[in-house]
Amino acid sequence: MSIRADFQPTVDEFIADLKSFATGDYLKDEEKEFWEAPFNAAVLPELKGHLEQMLDGLDGLPDDPDGGQLAAVLNKTVKKLATFNRKQHDAVVEPEEKEEIAELMYNASAATGADDEALSQIPELDF
Repeated sequence: MSIRADFQPTVDEFIADLKSFATGDYLKDEEKEFWEAPFNAAVLPELKGHLEQMLDGLDGLPDDPDGGQLAAVLNKTVKKLATFNRKQHDAVVEPEEKEEIAELMYNASAATGADDEALSQIPELDF
């Protein structure tokens, strides 16, 4: 299987959780009286696309990539995520989501066969 196939369920669940948060569908009707959406759920396909592009990029790497090869793919993703989040007034990718994305980045990168030294080159989500 590919990295994309292995981690697509993780991306799908992450986006579904964000959609639930953005739409308030986890709330009872009476709890929605004063509730405001934290962001527009319509932006989530763009976020999903960035994460899927990252997985596709990792799939395109050779087995056991070095840190520079990992960083080349992941730095592009971090820049796209930072730009995306700025456009959304930093309301979508908050600290909890950054932790989940960082875990996805690490696990998907490890699935390439990269060693610990290469994995230490994974960029921080410092936006």
